[in-house]
Amino acid sequence: MTYLLDILQGVGIAAAAGVSPYLPLAVAATAGLIDLGADYDGTDLSFLESPVVLGLAVVLAVVALVLRRRLEEPLPERIQIGLGMAVGAVATAAAVADNSGTWWPGLVVGAVAALVAGAGFRALLRRTRARLDEDTRMTLAVGAALGALVVAVLSVAAPPLGLVAAAVGIWLLVGGRRREQSKHAGLRVLR
Repeated sequence: MTYLLDILQGVGIAAAAGVSPYLPLAVAATAGLIDLGADYDGTDLSFLESPVVLGLAVVLAVVALVLRRRLEEPLPERIQIGLGMAVGAVATAAAVADNSGTWWPGLVVGAVAALVAGAGFRALLRRTRARLDEDTRMTLAVGAALGALVVAVLSVAAPPLGLVAAAVGIWLLVGGRRREQSKHAGLRVLR
């Protein structure tokens, strides 16, 4: 049961990292530092509870908000998803390593959870950003980062909520693809 709860905690942090990788990393580092829901001491991933990782995560979150416009382009967006996958993989593996020596499945589960949530959220952003003015787009970016922070904190406090975060990511991804297919269905009929 503990293994399952650790996986769910990691999945929630990973899903949040797929949306915005930096603040969920700060949550994972803070949880390890204060031994709240996770204690990475004595594990192969003990570096995660370092104050340096916490500080770096916060600085990167601020930089990401400042450079938000540049990060909305396709290549930096893919890099953000890749960073989210890396953070999600490490956070999930660290959560599992807290109570088990077999932590490597957390790498796979965390990376997949971050990829699915990140791809679903980015698809939603692509559909909505084009219709928004600059101020609203900035508010959306700040809201996404804060939402990722809240999801990560809730996943540390109540690990089963990680499953809900992953389900929302899947729903966004599948719903976005369905909308794209129906949007172009009329064009296929005209051929």
